[in-house]
Amino acid sequence: MNERQRFIETMTCGNPDRPSYGEYLAYDSTRQRWENEGMPVGVDLYRHFGFDHVNIWSSDAVPFNWGFNGLYERKLLKETDEYQIWRESNGVINRYLNNFPPPAMPLHEAFPVSDRNSWSRFKNQILEKISIFKTVYSAEMLKEWNNRTTPLGIWAGSSYGLVRNMCGVEQLSLLMYDDPSLVMEIMELVTEIYVDNFKSVTEKVELDWVMFWEDMSYKNGSLISPEKYKELFVPFYKKIMPLVEAAGIKVVMLDSDGKIDELIPIWLDLGINTMHPMEVASGMDVRTVRKKYGKTVKFMGGIDKRALALGKDAIDKEVLPKIKELKDTGGFIVECDHAVPPDVSYDNFRYYRDLVRKISEK
Repeated sequence: MNERQRFIETMTCGNPDRPSYGEYLAYDSTRQRWENEGMPVGVDLYRHFGFDHVNIWSSDAVPFNWGFNGLYERKLLKETDEYQIWRESNGVINRYLNNFPPPAMPLHEAFPVSDRNSWSRFKNQILEKISIFKTVYSAEMLKEWNNRTTPLGIWAGSSYGLVRNMCGVEQLSLLMYDDPSLVMEIMELVTEIYVDNFKSVTEKVELDWVMFWEDMSYKNGSLISPEKYKELFVPFYKKIMPLVEAAGIKVVMLDSDGKIDELIPIWLDLGINTMHPMEVASGMDVRTVRKKYGKTVKFMGGIDKRALALGKDAIDKEVLPKIKELKDTGGFIVECDHAVPPDVSYDNFRYYRDLVRKISEK
């Protein structure tokens, strides 16, 4: 069984020769620690740890500018001894503290869209740069993609998550009630761009998975009510999901951190069948969700990254019950619930991955 077949069998609760192996993987600061602790410098982490081709963030995905980057030249606006302020290529103004690399996050100081006037300017910028929202591929790339033995997919777009990045959480929350027609107007253009690119790719390439990105929840629940989500953002999915189905794509994933319980039934009804990354710190548990929805829901993620820093006993306690409970029903690629932070040692990570392999193949 090749890696492509194994991925599809794993994520459709079929009969793989073994589960497909992948991982969210690590920050640069984590890699540096591991290299200091004996990992070969510059090694490909997927090959080094024996993962399958499920690197959905880069090498195993068809390229697409779904995040609306590249609208502006990234520009340093201000620099002090303590911080730097940058205008990002998507128009957001961010403040970065010096000497605090990822996973430290920047402070968002300003967003490109706040009202109809600013949307008009931002829309014009999008339309002027419309060509950057099209997947470009050569004949050689098409030949390679269509003669592969490894899974391939695409990040097909976002609804709430993208508009939130344009407006910020607070301003979007106000606009959804003060001017919902503006939010719908934004989503109409966004949907048109996403749908056009998806059609152009699936006309030429047979895909195995599709991923949507939202990041629309926090520790205690969704940042938006299910009712508002259905009103303003679900129409995007109702336009693109028939295309996903027509393309024969069986693994339909959605990425959202936070507590997503109240959103899962909406996504399942739309045909989205795989949840990622199932953040444990927000109360998400792959066992609970599987019991509620059965094999209609699948997972990539689900392992508390914090446990990996605490040693072998904590890793056993976190990993063993989840694999044992879902092993027989499948539909579970065991991964951390976000990128592995630098407090996780090389030895602990290797122990965790060896344990996953040992129990999964037992």
